[in-house]
Amino acid sequence: MIRLLPREVFDKESKLTIRGGGAYYSFDRLTHAYGYGSDIELQQGHLSVGFAGADYGMLVRVGDGPVDAITLDQPSVRLLSAYSAATEESQARVEQRRFGMGTMIDGLPVKSSLPVEINTTYVLRSINYSKSDVLVAFKVIGKDPDGSVTLLWKLLKKYPKPELARTKQAAN
Repeated sequence: MIRLLPREVFDKESKLTIRGGGAYYSFDRLTHAYGYGSDIELQQGHLSVGFAGADYGMLVRVGDGPVDAITLDQPSVRLLSAYSAATEESQARVEQRRFGMGTMIDGLPVKSSLPVEINTTYVLRSINYSKSDVLVAFKVIGKDPDGSVTLLWKLLKKYPKPELARTKQAAN
């Protein structure tokens, strides 16, 4: 279980000393500190994935069931599980835009940012180049008056650390 604090409220030096103000979390490194491959962000009532550099990811709503019931065999989870991360920077940028605007994959709405909904279960795929690639199920089990949310989560799958080939133009 983790608690995310809204970035717009707590990401100020006078509030908290942790970089990112508790608005971020890495499911791989188990830290709220921003900059170590953060997988999720809470900002302005939305949960987001893929917000730094060429990193990207996707979120899907899977209903209101318990996190423990989410498995790799479910169609929406299987879809995110089978996804192959982009290996070139230009591809990663295309995927960032595609998931940022929202897209349909096999009839499933996929986006990199979704509104926080209490008692809703989500599946997240987070691709952080040179750091981590994880598939996580989580449920928003509470929201406090200050906008912070409590998530109950479980790691569904951990992939090999993704590497990104830079294009010659980007390398210059």
